Amino acid sequence: MKSIVDYPLSGSEAALWWLGQAGYVIRSAGITLAIDPYLSNSAAKGAPEFSRLYPAPIRPAELCVDIYIVTHDHLDHLDPDTITPYTQKDSTWFVAPRQAAKKLGMLGVPEQRIIIIHAGETRRVDGVEITGVFALPTSVDVQDTTGYFVRFANGRSFYHTSDTEFHPLVLAAAPRAPEMMLVPINGKWGNPNPEKAALFAQAIQPEYVLPNHYDVMELNSENPETFQWFCTQYGIGSRCKIPDLMQPVVWSR
Repeated sequence: MKSIVDYPLSGSEAALWWLGQAGYVIRSAGITLAIDPYLSNSAAKGAPEFSRLYPAPIRPAELCVDIYIVTHDHLDHLDPDTITPYTQKDSTWFVAPRQAAKKLGMLGVPEQRIIIIHAGETRRVDGVEITGVFALPTSVDVQDTTGYFVRFANGRSFYHTSDTEFHPLVLAAAPRAPEMMLVPINGKWGNPNPEKAALFAQAIQPEYVLPNHYDVMELNSENPETFQWFCTQYGIGSRCKIPDLMQPVVWSR
């Protein structure tokens, strides 16, 4: 976490650090934000086939952010074993759709620190504009699944699709030309495979697209180079960046 906080950024820059699975820490304009950090092995409880392939890169108690976004209530996105030991609950703003927000409250997050943002809604949180984006739920227990488009005060932006099928309604609702698109490629349990994820990116034309949701669990794995190949076939190969775990990806305008 210290390497993230100490990383030098100009006033016009943003940087993200991939935590594995669909989790990121993102910094810009003096704000540090996390989205869907999965920093434990909770998904393997009772299901060893979902065990982590490598240790979490940050200990939950060491995570420290101004804004903590949750897209839906699956263990690898809303992780009780990340949130319960998180020590900054009284000073962090938590953003989530309604059912996920209820779970946050059960995990000890103060009600006054939880902001509910559904698809189609926009709120400004600590100077950051956060818009909920429609996502197609991947199971009936997460019907409030929401993607998020985030714009920092300096204009830097990213779109985290959440877990979602590539579907005409999802495409119609997605923001056009976000600076950074973060999209799953595992092709299982309702998520797009590498080709469909590349088609999704081609349709909305981000400046950069980063794949996720392919690395932490062997049963849920995929080859990111396959996604990169499809991006090249669809004319956006130069926009595809395969991130390294915990290595900063910096962008600006």
